[in-house]
Amino acid sequence: MPAFHKQRINAYRDEMVAIIQSVLNELQINQPADIAKVMRILTMRVATKTLFGSDVGEEGGSSGRLLESVGGLLSNSKTSLLPFDIPGLHYHQMLNQMALVDEEMLRIIRQKRARGTDDGDVLSMLIQARDAETGLALTEDELLGHVSVIFSAGHDTSANALTWTLFLLSQHPEITANLLDELESVLQGPPTVEQLQQLPLLERVIKESMRILPPVPWNARVTSEPTTLSGYDLPEGTEVFVSIYQTHHISEVYPNPEKFDPKRWESFEPNMFEYNPFSAGSRICIGAGFAMMEIKIVLAMVLMQYRLQFLPNLAVERNGIIVMSPKYGMPMSVHKQDRQFSLGVGGVWGNVREMVQLPQ
Repeated sequence: MPAFHKQRINAYRDEMVAIIQSVLNELQINQPADIAKVMRILTMRVATKTLFGSDVGEEGGSSGRLLESVGGLLSNSKTSLLPFDIPGLHYHQMLNQMALVDEEMLRIIRQKRARGTDDGDVLSMLIQARDAETGLALTEDELLGHVSVIFSAGHDTSANALTWTLFLLSQHPEITANLLDELESVLQGPPTVEQLQQLPLLERVIKESMRILPPVPWNARVTSEPTTLSGYDLPEGTEVFVSIYQTHHISEVYPNPEKFDPKRWESFEPNMFEYNPFSAGSRICIGAGFAMMEIKIVLAMVLMQYRLQFLPNLAVERNGIIVMSPKYGMPMSVHKQDRQFSLGVGGVWGNVREMVQLPQ
């Protein structure tokens, strides 16, 4: 937990800003870009820098690419449908990729252990962590498990949250204009940690986006003892799947649930089980604060520099098993921020329309 304490998270801000700006500088004005891919690259670089202390954009990026490849295979339905270690199958390919990830991660872990210093990244802190009662450190296998999960949870989910939010803003020009007004009234450049607290509309936009199009649409828990749920007796060890998406679309909790309406958060405070994009309870996402800071900084920097105009040449289809992403990417044309937010509104097709009300 110390790696995700508020003070530590705040210390990541400068590195985040530098990486975000580096990626944004590569966008070409008046040219199309797959914003889903741009956000994946951006969040992957942030994740590897804060997790390993190494920006994949500066060095070969083998660690990041390997982990991203494994994440893609884990999310591929073909992997789960045919879970057999047979050459030619996705499952076999995933096992091979995971073996390469283990080799790469062990190399990094051993290098950091040999130095014995805190380099300011999450892995350094995990290596130095000791159990308060026994004094035991994490084993190499435990470190490998933590690193893989934190990387996957810390980059793919944030990338999709950003992609869906930018898409929703592209279809709601009045909200986007109001948000830019707020940003320009507070910021003179990339937001500081203190300034993030002065941007209430930004917070509401992100919360509403993750409500209506949650990056993680479902979660699972295993019962630790026999219990009863909605009249059903569940023995110990029962796996229970929770639909975060369905919870966020309950009309009794969220009136007109398919409407993208950040204003609903001005006077509404749901409990953690009514709104849980980061899950809830004792197993709530440990990186929630980190993710929110990253998403806020990225959106602020993007909107103050660029206007992203939706290009309706591909269907916007939900896709994925663990993380919900746009199946065909998110094509948008990149423009200097000119406030022409009405351009590119409408013309959206695909099953995204089953989840959110959009202009024709």
